[in-house]
Amino acid sequence: MTVGTTRKRAALSLAAVFLAGILLGVAGARVYSHRGHGRAHLSPQEYRIQLLEMLDRELDLDQGQAEQVEDILDQISDRFQTVRDAVEPEFQAIRAERAERIMALLDAGQRIRYERILEERQRRRGGNGNRGALPWGRR
Repeated sequence: MTVGTTRKRAALSLAAVFLAGILLGVAGARVYSHRGHGRAHLSPQEYRIQLLEMLDRELDLDQGQAEQVEDILDQISDRFQTVRDAVEPEFQAIRAERAERIMALLDAGQRIRYERILEERQRRRGGNGNRGALPWGRR
């Protein structure tokens, strides 16, 4: 082999290693973000159970501490719900504005598909009252 051929092979090998590293990094980031995203969709009860289990496991809580942590979580949960109830109408208005502005950009066929997307998102959200309601009245 000539020196030029050896350098080309070395350069290609180095480029392949960097490309493999980039691809592995992207794949890892997707897996990591998907796992975190999945946790965001836990019900409040599932989240509470997981939090209690994690705290008990990591902190080795005794029975009294575990009961006090449960009481704290119950009290704080009530406060979170009060705040959610207070701001939900504003979130609904923002969602409605977003949907209306996007809808204005679309042709008739796209609007039908976008309505299906919005309905699916609302279904996945659990249909919590008007949360995520479609701005034009369809539910």
